[in-house]
Amino acid sequence: CLKMKKVLQALAEMQVKMPIQTVLLVLLVAFLVSLIIYLTYKNTYTGVLYNPRFNVSLIMITMITTMVMVVIGSNISVSLGMVGALSIIRFRTAVKDPRDTAFIFWCVVSGLACGTQNYTIVIVGSVFICLILFLFKKYTTKNNKYVLIIKGKSFDLKEVEKTLDKKLKDYICKGKYISVNGMETIYDVKIKDSKISDDIIVSLSKVSGVNTINIVSSNTDTMG
Repeated sequence: CLKMKKVLQALAEMQVKMPIQTVLLVLLVAFLVSLIIYLTYKNTYTGVLYNPRFNVSLIMITMITTMVMVVIGSNISVSLGMVGALSIIRFRTAVKDPRDTAFIFWCVVSGLACGTQNYTIVIVGSVFICLILFLFKKYTTKNNKYVLIIKGKSFDLKEVEKTLDKKLKDYICKGKYISVNGMETIYDVKIKDSKISDDIIVSLSKVSGVNTINIVSSNTDTMG
């Protein structure tokens, strides 16, 4: 019983003495910052499949990290205990895109800053990073290089290239594959907008023997 009382007394002394108003303010700032991160990720995402669940998890990471920092406060013993408790956690999901890793790190740092009440740093820094990402998106998404893949049972390559000459100014044949089951040709092409790609697909579909036409960008976004 005496040992139990000592343990409870020690836990009581380790509690962070922070007014409820301050706790609410810290969590509110953390939520606003995580909302900035959420909107930035959503509007600057350039991949094939946008995952809204991952984006929501960014808000959770920021809020949870903030709560951890509020609990730790300036208590060294609590921080050591928290490190030991968190060491049990293992993340099994592989993060394939380095950009996603950067966003996770952004959330963790934002949570640390909010938990330590460094509001100016986290707000100004997050807004600055947001503007930079939007600026980079504007000037780095103008990619007009695509891969044109044409498949069919048997088609005339000269007729295909005549069609491409009418629709495109620049294209290079990167490979040809012919077998008993059919043939396939691959071209590197430059396409300015989706209307031109639609015209190419319609024109090539009229070539005798062509069955499948795929236009894939360098970042694996399929146009048709």
